[in-house]
Amino acid sequence: MINRRLDVAQILRDEVALLKVVADQRSVEMDLKIDKKVPLITADSEKIRQVMLNMIDNAIYYSNPHKKVIISLKNSNGAIEFTVKDSGIGVPKSEQANLFGKFFRGTNARKKRPDGTGVGLFLARKVILSHDGEMIFESEEGKGSTFGFKLPVR
Repeated sequence: MINRRLDVAQILRDEVALLKVVADQRSVEMDLKIDKKVPLITADSEKIRQVMLNMIDNAIYYSNPHKKVIISLKNSNGAIEFTVKDSGIGVPKSEQANLFGKFFRGTNARKKRPDGTGVGLFLARKVILSHDGEMIFESEEGKGSTFGFKLPVR
């Protein structure tokens, strides 16, 4: 891991700008909310960038057209908190415990996006845990999901 001081807010702005084309193609609106003063953190920029990209891309892909994906970055008691909330297909309750397992994909996700590999969330979790962070996940089938992470400010 190549850890250095990161401006996660700027990384997030860059990723959202790159994904705007994808969101526009799928008629999904991205709503970006970043706290005024998000502290710098020490982390591996490429790995954190990849986790954010994966979570936002998933939210766009699994959302229905003309829906909004809410992306936020905020200060949270000595940590930064990143979340992506969609109103897409959600994860069936019976499958939530396996969601971060290698190669696991929800049955509804396989139908909606047959080309997925099932390693994105597994790798995201690995990256966040290796940075002493924690995953954020909530979902209700048919109503949407929130994915994200908290990372300590050091």
